[in-house]
Amino acid sequence: MKVLIIGGGATGSVIAHFLSEAKEVDAILVGDINTRKAKRFLPNHPKITLQQVDATQKDKIALLAKGFDLLINASLSQFNKILLDAALEAGVNYQDLASKWDNAKVEQLDFHEKFKAKNLVGLINSSASPGMTNLVAKLLSLKFDRVDSIKVRLLENVSSDMPFTAWSKEVAFDEVTQMPYVWDKNHFVGKDNFGEEELFSFPEPFTNRKCYLVSQEEVGTLPLYIKTKYVDLKIGGTEIEFVYTLFKLGLLKNKLVRIGNALISAYELIIKVWPDVPTPQEMKKLAASPKFRDAHFWASVIVAGISDKKKKILRGDILFPSQAEVNKLLAGSNYISYAAGASAAIFTLETLKLKEKGVYPPEALEKEVAESITERLKKFGVKLDINEAN
Repeated sequence: MKVLIIGGGATGSVIAHFLSEAKEVDAILVGDINTRKAKRFLPNHPKITLQQVDATQKDKIALLAKGFDLLINASLSQFNKILLDAALEAGVNYQDLASKWDNAKVEQLDFHEKFKAKNLVGLINSSASPGMTNLVAKLLSLKFDRVDSIKVRLLENVSSDMPFTAWSKEVAFDEVTQMPYVWDKNHFVGKDNFGEEELFSFPEPFTNRKCYLVSQEEVGTLPLYIKTKYVDLKIGGTEIEFVYTLFKLGLLKNKLVRIGNALISAYELIIKVWPDVPTPQEMKKLAASPKFRDAHFWASVIVAGISDKKKKILRGDILFPSQAEVNKLLAGSNYISYAAGASAAIFTLETLKLKEKGVYPPEALEKEVAESITERLKKFGVKLDINEAN
């Protein structure tokens, strides 16, 4: 298998690392517009090469992709359509990690028939969340005769005395300003940002955490592939509380504010002063500092419905490795890039085996494939606990 990865940052480098260790993968070409920066992230491995690539140049990427088996978008979701077109033109399979997810529409699904006609697979939203959350929702739903609701709860919690960014701050800040949707009675319904606050207990020690509605892709695809009356997604933890504070203060708006004789954008100021995602070397130093204690990214999927004529609730907790664990598993990566990159790599190793052609998300996978993917999680230090809930 030959793989072309567009995006050599924190997550793309983790994908490249794990694919380079897989016997199924012969060669990996990483394309990034900033090769100087990508070199600081990418591992040194004979299977991995780096080339300067502009993700907006569809024709050049299509030409580059010919001869590869799979094109992965590990950069921004705003490039999905360009790279989907490039994959079609080159005749290669496609994978990405997220959707742009505007106005309750998952844009990649528009390419389904085109990919199907060319006998190609396009596996979308195949990361940790979205991705593994969708897959667990699928597996849980199969245990019901009727699914009434699917709820996804995410925890992102950092214990640190210094500012820290695990993933794109622009994406993180922009995501929380988009209107969140829920699926309610066969319709997408827009809600208020950070609305419908609730207390949710993740596994110990993160019990009774405030969670809020946030816009995320799971809501956009789950009800399209799993018949259900209701779907929502909420996030809790220190990171969402921090961003919620910025949101309430109006600091995530691009509106100009006069300070003395100067006009400045509060949003641009926040982006400027908040640190970038640390490189592997910077992450190693940060992890060794007593000021940085630990960080967690966990996901819980709760499915309710009818099974054997009885009401039933099943819960799947996906416990991605903490930063302390990541430091041992893959030093230099962070708790988000590891979860996202490892998940994407697991999906990659299954993508070319998929018989169903077209573009679709993980919850559309067959039961046997979904189970095979979740079995691989153990090798990456990810725990999956499925239990009946009260």
